[in-house]
Amino acid sequence: MFGGDEFNAHLLLRYGYTHDLFERFSKVVYKGVELPLTLLRPYHVLIRDFIDRKREDESFVERKREQWSFRSMKDVQRQLQRLPLQREDWGKDASRDMILLCGQYVDFALSELSDRRVLLLHSNPYDLRALQGKSLPSTFEVYSLHEQLLLSSAPQQARSELFALIDEALAAPGGAAEHEIFSMPRFPEWMRSCIGQGIVLVDLLEGVLNQYPVGAIMDHSELIYPGSILSLLARSYGLPFINVQNHLTSDASMIPTRATHYAVWGPSMAQWLVERGIDASSIVQVGSLRLEHNDRRIQKTREQLLHECCTKQKQAPFVLVYTTESYPESINFTVMKWMTKLVRMIPDVQVIVKPHPSDKLSYESFVSERIHLAPSGYDLQDILNASDCVATISSTTAIEGAMLKKGIIVLQPELPYDYHINYNGYPYFLDRGQAGPVVHSARELVDCIAALLSQEGEPEAVVQAGQKFLRQMLFTDDRTPSQRMGELVKRLLDDESLQASIRTEEPNHASTNESLLPGVEGKRMADLNTIRISLKDFLIMELHTLNVAEEVTNLLAAKVREDQIITNQDIKLVKNLRILVDSYTNTIENQK
Repeated sequence: MFGGDEFNAHLLLRYGYTHDLFERFSKVVYKGVELPLTLLRPYHVLIRDFIDRKREDESFVERKREQWSFRSMKDVQRQLQRLPLQREDWGKDASRDMILLCGQYVDFALSELSDRRVLLLHSNPYDLRALQGKSLPSTFEVYSLHEQLLLSSAPQQARSELFALIDEALAAPGGAAEHEIFSMPRFPEWMRSCIGQGIVLVDLLEGVLNQYPVGAIMDHSELIYPGSILSLLARSYGLPFINVQNHLTSDASMIPTRATHYAVWGPSMAQWLVERGIDASSIVQVGSLRLEHNDRRIQKTREQLLHECCTKQKQAPFVLVYTTESYPESINFTVMKWMTKLVRMIPDVQVIVKPHPSDKLSYESFVSERIHLAPSGYDLQDILNASDCVATISSTTAIEGAMLKKGIIVLQPELPYDYHINYNGYPYFLDRGQAGPVVHSARELVDCIAALLSQEGEPEAVVQAGQKFLRQMLFTDDRTPSQRMGELVKRLLDDESLQASIRTEEPNHASTNESLLPGVEGKRMADLNTIRISLKDFLIMELHTLNVAEEVTNLLAAKVREDQIITNQDIKLVKNLRILVDSYTNTIENQK
């Protein structure tokens, strides 16, 4: 859904040269962390111009295809994941009961984790903005990684040792002089600068894990720091790391990933991860924390918007909202020419343009009696709620519009290749997902809107298409995304503590990493509620559930026979059994 199936020349070169970086500088390790693994984003920026030049050189690409064994993004994930050796297992430490998460998730933490110990990490302006003005419980603490990074520098000995390893790798046989990227004049200094900052970040973040009793980590990105380093440290210390989907992601912003758990919006993202080699049992569908409270932002009515924008309209118009994106100006200009023709051909249509914050095109020249820029003081949700349909190429606003029961018009102008925004088919996911009518030209847009205005049942059909698409994008049940996310976090924290306790009390019941219930053997089932199963699998799951229930009962019965007191951890064990049974029930219910 979020990237093309074809493993094209761009992806081959991008990840082939990433493989070279990881291999050539694999000895540049600091405190157990392979620092080159944390440089993905800056390295991909560094090699952009070269890949843009060479991707159309067919003979060069074929030579490289033979050199690297990549055939798919699953291959990339498998070969570039490079998990560190586990040095300790802090997950067994019952005293590690704190959740570390980025400041942007403070509202979620206040809603669902107010009774827990929480460490909020401030590492960028978005975190700071989210944290400002919030009244935090006494169990919450804030750590400003941003401030500490400004005040810190890498230890001179570490810099000297790692810089020497960089020079050694560059001087090795077949080294820099024979490599297209490493022979760039600016590469050595770029590498030293990035590694110097990496040393500081590893020091700071490992210091956080030593200073605070962190038992689980939650972040929305492993592409940049702090998530890029925290996911590696989590693996080193045996801690759960939850990668929480925050956007409609794509390959370059996600792969390779080293998280232990994935909290995703819905079935499409779950399937996309499985296709890239992520174990389905590590994926939990929670919905979107980011979009959860969109409806609360609606303050203005459709009538207010029409009064402000469409004062000369004599009758209730058809309102089409066009949400732009940060595509090249020529693309957005083309779409605006479509909109100009639309309102000229169908006078009853009013177009409201909501530019993307990164869109630099000036739309003033297109403004008319029937084309308007979104007025100031109106939130995006105000604009979407006032519309009849939402038109976009690949924006999240399509999902946000569908959440408000609006139809989706999928705009598909001809898109040129772009290193960041059009390299793998991502702009076409709304088309492939059949989110709504697809238009490729001004003529098709006019015909589409004309059908909506004249054909009986067409508006309802377009809305229904959007709702079907929405069900693939966002998982829903009787709980909110925050509640589902809170249940996952608490289960991970409590399960890890319980594992240590159960191993001590019942050494004959060795647990596995896949077990939901500590001390009980068997495969995890709590996260399988979207997987289609056969009758045979249905019976196997049912038998497993019964066996788990029997083992838990036997564990507690043994305590009763020995006249031992039932503890709070025993009660948590029973609660985990309930989670397992509920998950089993949901799996069957969702298949009906």
